[in-house]
Amino acid sequence: MPDPGLMGAIPSALMAQAARAFSRKIALHYGDQRWTFAEFDAAVDRLASGLAHRIAPGERVIVLMTNRPDYVLLQCAIERAGLVRVPVNARSTAHELDVILADCQPAALFYDSTTSDRVAAATGVEKLWNAQVDGEAARGGPSYRELSAATIDRARLDRASLDDLSSINYTSGTSGRPKGAMLTHRNWAAVYRNMLIDRDIHGDDVLAHIGPMTHASGTYFLPWFLRGGTSVIVEGGSVDGLLAAIPKHKVTVFTCVPTVLTRIVNHRQLDNFDLSSLRMIGYGAEPIPRNTLEKALRKFGPILVNNYGQTEAMMTVSNLPAVDLFVPGTNEPRVACIGRPYTFVEVVLRGVDGQPVAPGEIGEITIRSDHVMRGYWRMPEETAKALRDGWLWTGDLARMDEHGFITLTGRSKEMLISGGHNIYPQEVEAVLTSCPGVLEAAVVAQPDPDWGEIAVAFVSVAEDAALAPEAIKTSVKPRLGIRTPKRIEIVPTLPKTTNGKVDKKLLRERLVAGGGAA
Repeated sequence: MPDPGLMGAIPSALMAQAARAFSRKIALHYGDQRWTFAEFDAAVDRLASGLAHRIAPGERVIVLMTNRPDYVLLQCAIERAGLVRVPVNARSTAHELDVILADCQPAALFYDSTTSDRVAAATGVEKLWNAQVDGEAARGGPSYRELSAATIDRARLDRASLDDLSSINYTSGTSGRPKGAMLTHRNWAAVYRNMLIDRDIHGDDVLAHIGPMTHASGTYFLPWFLRGGTSVIVEGGSVDGLLAAIPKHKVTVFTCVPTVLTRIVNHRQLDNFDLSSLRMIGYGAEPIPRNTLEKALRKFGPILVNNYGQTEAMMTVSNLPAVDLFVPGTNEPRVACIGRPYTFVEVVLRGVDGQPVAPGEIGEITIRSDHVMRGYWRMPEETAKALRDGWLWTGDLARMDEHGFITLTGRSKEMLISGGHNIYPQEVEAVLTSCPGVLEAAVVAQPDPDWGEIAVAFVSVAEDAALAPEAIKTSVKPRLGIRTPKRIEIVPTLPKTTNGKVDKKLLRERLVAGGGAA
């Protein structure tokens, strides 16, 4: 192994250092359970020692479970044992699990009672070590309880160097076969460095986790841990659970996708909860409806922070802190703005010719940074498409102003051409969600013999809103003009992916099938 003094420390080594510094503080709450920093670090050492005793360095380990302490313990232990973590969303189907199993060929799989049905139905699980973390079920190796009681063997720990693979994080697969983004320990160290430098992380914070810890929410655990902050895992990951946890634990920070924030600000009992301890609410992963942002600002004040990242450039590409949320000198929020790049991240918007575009013009976001993935697992052709000339080409389209603020306009594959005019769905959605009573909106393209393509908008509205499609068209046409959707469908809710994002692929499929309703 390379000399760590020359190569730098991997994140798990920094965790051990933080555990010594904050040994008696509470690191983690879950229900009535709690762990001090010292207790958490010791538990990670035991798990890592047990894993390292059975599995060779570099082998893959799948973690498939709902939010629970065992996830973050395994997240840290797998890294410390020099293994490769493969987080899988707990809502994944048996087929999706089959695809990932066949692709990454893991040595072990850990799951819980909520995902045991998928594990039982998956192909090839019987050939590898698999264990249920909230029970005694195990095959091909010891139970999770036995693993948790392993003797600490420090000679087997921290076997990885910064440039070894740390995780394979699969894309959602909404546009086809899921791709496994390979992230090294160096990549993850850069992610945490970016957050610690540019995000407002306090040592006395209490951070609530409501989103899947297999994805963005789990990424926030370590930076706050390194600062001495306390994490609270919300049981069940529900809005009701979060609202109850905030006054109970004096939560100061939580992050969520806009879909969840929409549910929070429209919660009928919201005013019955004491939320005064909150000092920051993070949102990201998809565009936020304007009405949601405005309601959140009225309820919580200017404490909202937007973050933009990708699986391929995990979490830290750009961020919009609360101080920059409004256009200077106005009360106008920057609705679709994702802020400016993190300090150690270079972002350039490029045209189809690959050259940088002028301020205010639309271009594809390209990224150069230490946290950009190594490539896609066993997909060299896809890697070559995404990583070109030292840059990650994201497929996201945006404008950047003269001050460096970036505003998303949508995915390059989602842009539609109607009557010769380019229409960017995200710009249309931002206007639609400014209409009183509109909760969410999704715009997709539909082939049309006269226009080539037309914009079709699926819109969900508040229960007490008496909105008809024509009324919405009339409201938005002065601002959208020729970009006004030719067709608007009002639906009860918009379909979501397993990550909580609006599932536009499903909406397009329903249009093709002649459905229309969502």
